[in-house]
Amino acid sequence: MSDNKGVNKEKTKKTEEENIPKTNTEIPSDNEIQSNNENNENNNNITLETHDDIPKEKSTIEKVLEHGLKELEKNEQPNWYEQKEYIIFKNQLHALKRNNLYILKESKENKRLLDLKYDDLNNKINLIQTSVIFFSTISGFMQATKEYFSTEDSAVTVTSITISTYISLILSISKYFKFDEQKERIHNLREKYANLHNKIEYRMDVLGPWTWKELWEHQDPKEKLEQWKMVVEDMDSEYTSLIEAKQNLCTEYEIIMDSKSRNQYHIKNRELNYGNRVKINEWDKKEAILEKSIVEDLEANPRPKRQSIMLPNEDLDNWDDDI
Repeated sequence: MSDNKGVNKEKTKKTEEENIPKTNTEIPSDNEIQSNNENNENNNNITLETHDDIPKEKSTIEKVLEHGLKELEKNEQPNWYEQKEYIIFKNQLHALKRNNLYILKESKENKRLLDLKYDDLNNKINLIQTSVIFFSTISGFMQATKEYFSTEDSAVTVTSITISTYISLILSISKYFKFDEQKERIHNLREKYANLHNKIEYRMDVLGPWTWKELWEHQDPKEKLEQWKMVVEDMDSEYTSLIEAKQNLCTEYEIIMDSKSRNQYHIKNRELNYGNRVKINEWDKKEAILEKSIVEDLEANPRPKRQSIMLPNEDLDNWDDDI
C-alpha cells in the first residue's frame, strides 16, 4: 500500500511539472536581434504609412476651415458706404450736383423764353423786310412796263406813291419799336446763356464718374477722399465766377423780359410743350408697333448679325458687338 501511495505522488508531481509553462531562457543571437529590429522598423513603416493617409482627411478639414474663415472675413468686411470719408464725399457730391442743376434749370427756362421772343421778333422783321422787297419789286415792274401794257400814267403814279408810303411807314414803325436792336440784344443774351449752359454741363461731366459709388469698394477711403478734395477745390473756385455770370445774365434778362412778356411766353411755352408731347406720344406708339413687328419678323426670318447698311442711330457704339 505504501508503495502505491509513493507511485501516485510521483505521478502527480510529473503532471504538475507538465502543466507549468516552459519559459525560454535562451539568450538570442545577434542575427535574431537584427531580424527583430528589422521587423520593428517594418512595423514602424506600416504605422507611418497609415499616418500618411491622415493628411487627406486634414486637407478636407482645412478646406472647411478656410471656407469658414472666408465667410467670417466677408461678414467682418467694413461697409464701404458707412465710412466717415464716404459720407463726407456723398454729401459734398449731392450739394454740388444740386447747385449745378439749380443754375442750369433756371438758365434753361430763361433761355427758352428768350428763344420764343427772338422767334417772334425774327418773324416780324422777316415779314417787314419781305413785304418791302415785294412791293418795291411791284413798283419797279409797273414803272418798267407801263408803256408796254399801255398802263395809264396816273395809275402807275398812284401805285408807286402808295408803295413808297407803305415802305417808309413800315420801316419807320420797325425803327420806332427798335425791332432790330431788340433782336440783336436777345441774340447776344442767348449766346451768353448757351456759354453758361456749356460750363455747367462740363461741371456735370466732371462729376459724372464720381456718381458710381462702387469705386469706393476695396479702396483706401482717405486716399479717395483726398482725390475728391482736389475736384471740390476746382469746383469751388469756378462756382463764384458762375454765380457772377448768372447775376449779370439775370439782370439783362429782367431788362429785356418784363413780367407781362414772361407771362405771355410762359403760356406759349406750355402750349408748345403740350403739342410736342402729344406728337411724341403718337410717334412713340408708332415706333412701338414697328419694333414689335420687327421682332416678329426676326423670329420668323433670322437675319445676319451685322447689317450691310446701318441707319445713323442704329450703330452708336462698336463695343456693343460681340468679339
